[in-house]
This record gives sequence, C-alpha cells and structure tokens, in this order.
Amino acid sequence: MADHGIIKIISSEEERRSFMNHLLNDIEVFERMLSEDKFEKGVKRIGAEQEMVFIDQAYRPAFIGPEIKQKLPQDFVTTEYARFNIEVNAAPILFRGNCLGQLKEDLAGKIKLVIEEAQKMGAEVLLTGILPTIRKADTTPEAITPEPRYRALLENVNRRRGKRYEFNIKGLDELITRDNPSTFGGCMTSMQVHLQVDIDEIVDLYNWSQAIAAPTLACATYSPIFLGKRLWHETRIALLKQTTDTRKPYSNTKNEDARVSFGNAWIKDSIAEIFHDDAVSYKAYLTREMHENATEVLENNQAPKLEALNFHNGTIYRWNRICYGVTEGKPHLRIENRVLPAGPTLEDEVANAAFWLGLMNGMPDKYKDIQEKIPFDEVKNNFLKAARLGIEVQFQWLDGQLVSAQELIRDELLPIARQGLRHAEVDEEESEHYLDIIAKRTESGHTGSRWILNSYHQLIQQSTPDETLIAITAGMLERQKKGIPVHQWELAAAREAGEWRNRFWYLEQVMTNTLYTVEEDDVVDFATHIMTWKNIGHIPVEKDGQLTGLITKDAIISYTAKHQGKDLSELSVKEIMVKELVTASPDMLVVDAIKLILDQNITCLPVVEKGKLVGIVTEHDFVRISHHLYQELIKDKYATSKT
Repeated sequence: MADHGIIKIISSEEERRSFMNHLLNDIEVFERMLSEDKFEKGVKRIGAEQEMVFIDQAYRPAFIGPEIKQKLPQDFVTTEYARFNIEVNAAPILFRGNCLGQLKEDLAGKIKLVIEEAQKMGAEVLLTGILPTIRKADTTPEAITPEPRYRALLENVNRRRGKRYEFNIKGLDELITRDNPSTFGGCMTSMQVHLQVDIDEIVDLYNWSQAIAAPTLACATYSPIFLGKRLWHETRIALLKQTTDTRKPYSNTKNEDARVSFGNAWIKDSIAEIFHDDAVSYKAYLTREMHENATEVLENNQAPKLEALNFHNGTIYRWNRICYGVTEGKPHLRIENRVLPAGPTLEDEVANAAFWLGLMNGMPDKYKDIQEKIPFDEVKNNFLKAARLGIEVQFQWLDGQLVSAQELIRDELLPIARQGLRHAEVDEEESEHYLDIIAKRTESGHTGSRWILNSYHQLIQQSTPDETLIAITAGMLERQKKGIPVHQWELAAAREAGEWRNRFWYLEQVMTNTLYTVEEDDVVDFATHIMTWKNIGHIPVEKDGQLTGLITKDAIISYTAKHQGKDLSELSVKEIMVKELVTASPDMLVVDAIKLILDQNITCLPVVEKGKLVGIVTEHDFVRISHHLYQELIKDKYATSKT
C-alpha cells in the first residue's frame, strides 16, 4: 500500500463536495490527456512491490514492522497494515535484457537489509501469502500499525458496516466468525508486479490481464491455511475481499461490490471506463489534503499528479489495477498485478513475474478484442475457481472449451510467455530459466499451497494442529533460505517445529479443539456411548451454546456404584454433571495449567474464550507433553555424551 500521507474520514458535506470536485476534475483531465496523446510511448518498464512477514523464534508473528521501518528510512521501505508486515519496492527497470536478473538482485538486496535488522531483534523474515501460525490473538486492533491512515481505514469499515460482521470462508474446513474482519487485513502478503504499457494497447492488454489472472494464480497459490483452517488454495482472495468490505451485512439488495473486486465487465472503448466505474460504484469515504489544480498544470504543458484520482484509486483494490504515474516529467500508465502471493522463494516470485510479463507482452492477435470471444462472467468464475482449487482446477476458455489449468499453461500459455519475453528482447537464458520453473511446477502440481496441504496431511497424523503449523512454518523458512523452487521441496518434518518452547508453551498449543459436547437435557446413556465411541473421559455440557458443566467417566462410575440398577437412559446429564467448573484461557501458560490441575485436584480443564468453549485439555494431554519432553531430554543427553 502506497503512503498517501495523512488520511481522514470524510465527515462533512463540505469535505465530500471538495473531494468529489477534485476527483471529477482529475477524471476530466485524464480523459483529455488520453485524447491529446499526452502519455509516454515506446517505453516499457517493470517494477514490483514485495510484502513480507516478521516471525519470532517460535515462528509466530513478530510485531516489529514500525521499528524496522525506522531503522531503514530509505524510500523503498513502507510500513504495512499489520505491525508484523513490511513492504519494499523495487526500482523501475526497463523491460529488456537481463531485467529479470536485475529485478531479483534489487529485491534480494533490499530483503537482505530487512532481514539483517530483523535478526538483530531476534526475528526472521518469511515470504508467504498467509502465515500459517497466525492466531486470533494476532488480529486484534493492537496489531495494526499505529499510523493515522491505517486507523482511518479500520474506523471507516467499522462506521460503514455498523460493526456488524459475518465472516465465512469454506474450503476443506470452514471458517465462520463474527469477529471484526477488518483486523484480518494485515494477515495477507503479496508480490505485486507492474508493467508500463502504451495507451493504444491498454484496453486489449487490460482485458487480457483479466483473462490470464486465473491461470497465473492457479500455478502460484501459497496461502491455503488461515487461523488453523484449511480453506482456499489462495485464501488471500476471499480474505481480502471480506476484510475491506464496507457493505452492511444482510442488506446487499443492490448490486453493490466490495472494495476488493475482480470487476463485472470488460473494458469496451477506453481505459477511463475503470475510473468512471470506480467513481460511480465506490463512494468516497476518505480524503486527504489536495495541493494541485490538475487543469492548470496540464495547460502549463506539465504532467499533473492527479492526486484525487490516484488517492481514490488507491482505496479500491482491483486484482488488476490501472496505475497512473509520472517518470522524468512524462505521464504513463501501468497495469498492476495484485493476484500473486509472496513466496515461496524469491526464485519462485521472479518466475511468477516472468510468466505474467511474458504473457502480457506476448498476447496473440486471437486474444485481441477478447470481450467479443468469451463472456466476462466465465473469466471471473475462472479466477474464483483458481483461488479455491489451485493448480487442480479446470477453466472455461475460448469457444466454451473446458480445459485443465495444467494443460492450458503447458500447451498454450507458456509458449505465449516465451514469445512475449523474446519480443521484449529479454535475455534468453534468464527467460528459459524462470519459465522452466513454471513448467516444472505446473507439470508436477507441486505449488506452494499443495506443499503446505500435503505437509499438513502427513504431520497431523502424529502431531497436534499447533505443532503441525509450526513445523510447516519452520519448513517454509528453512527452504526459503536455501532458495530452492517450491516444486523441489521435500515435505515438512515434525522435527522442524524445534524445541518444546515452540510447541508446548501455551494451552492453545496443546488443547484439543475437536470437541464433543452434550446438552443438559441429554440422557447420561448418550454421554457414556460418546465416551466409548470416541475413547474420551470428559464431555463438556452446554445449554444455549454456553458452557454449564462437565460430565466425566469417573462421575458416571461413582453414580452407578451408589445407585445400582438405575437406568442411565432415564437420567439426564444435568443431574450428575460437575457444575462448579475450573476453566482456563487459551493464552494460559502450560505450566500454570498443570499447577491449577494439581492444586484443584481435577483431571481436565475446559478452555474458554469470551464465554465460549474453544477447547479442552486433560491429564492425557500432559502425559503426551511429558513424553515429548523426555524424548528431547534423552536426545540432548545422548548428543552431549557423544561429544
């Protein structure tokens, strides 16, 4: 996100009128510049914005972004929405020669500076679409970078929605929450790629960028897990849409879009149609001080900044966005690809960029006027399917043809990308190197998301969900440091989760969150069957969704011994359940939970957050922890004796 200075919510009719007058004037000036051919031609530049995540020694988010920014005051570093993120910007590069190598070298050098400062603070830098170890505790308002513009964005969403939220993403698991989703805004990181294009090509190229968004995303997905849930292969797409949505829930009777959008139609005649639609469809809720009269600047034969237009454009997050800029006094337009996630490695990212840039520059004649050859709704649906299913998806393509992502990329799009890079006179060795990464990743199906999901499936057989996510995150970091493309990665191993402090520090790391509950009015016989079927000794009791008691195997045995012959099918749970409960919170230290169990002479602890049951931890869980700890002690002792 570019730094727009001090942002404020429009709070008066005068402020709204002033901003809209500036915006309408900027749009008129922009259209005049189009008609008078004022834009730079014959020059193509590329650029990139690299977002990244800070993680601590336990592979959790490290809230150090603002501090790192202060230590790196260079123009290329920008704070992000969350305190555990930061962004570096690559300098514009001419799209030719060894530009891909230059892009990688530029980003690598800047990332290295960030890593060096992070390591001084005991942290590391990870490139990923969504950090697997993020917890709800990391998404509170306190996690937002303390700058006015981010606070204003959050306040605006809250004000527009009335603090009523309904957040739902369905995948292999399902995430349902009524928490404030705007605090999720810092959980997503991407690599945004820019391409400067000529005005006489921009309509066709923008439409083409929409068509290829799905396949370029399908082979690059890297964010399948959020808050411990396996959701979309590229969960960023769903998450960012709901995070920035200013529409009121349950009242979307109008055909109104979220501020993160793929769009609803092809561009027909002029790229200005995008700015028309943005002004009509997305109300201006934020403003900042404007210093320019764009009309006067243009009439003085200078390039206007179009401050209001750029600002409003920056509050609308199209997955392919038109960006206006001025370089060396000459105005130009860029298409910004916002689809690609950060990671898995810089090598993978440059390969993704090479693929997209080659496709853009190699658009065949048969894809010109694409708006007449495939319905826009099919292209939009392709994009959403790619986000959900990744490389395993099928697309509706030209002439209604159904084609797999792997076949489309291999047989048609990679040859187009090669031709496009060749036409730009990009170094052939570099082109082949990076496109070969795309080819092998696509053919094998080993995307970043597939690596995470396969690792999860293997690890969860022997580890808790928390241990699994830590091992995956540790594996991501280790492989990122090696710079090996993701299609060559071995699956994560349990040992990569590290020492016990990473896995057994808080209750939420060891508790069971797959819960079986009964109601107060259920019969005890039902509870005994659950215990037998699921091999458990404790069942939480609820009434109207609230925890009211606990029924245990010991309580049932004790009751049966005292009331021999009593039919358990006629006895209600509330008659024998434990009503005076000792509970814990997810952030309680494991050592404190053990002490609590010993002091209270109990065998389990229900884990409660905001009055809701979220987990349970029993004596069995602590025995399992002890087993792991003794294994590590024995291993350490053996290693010491060997030396």
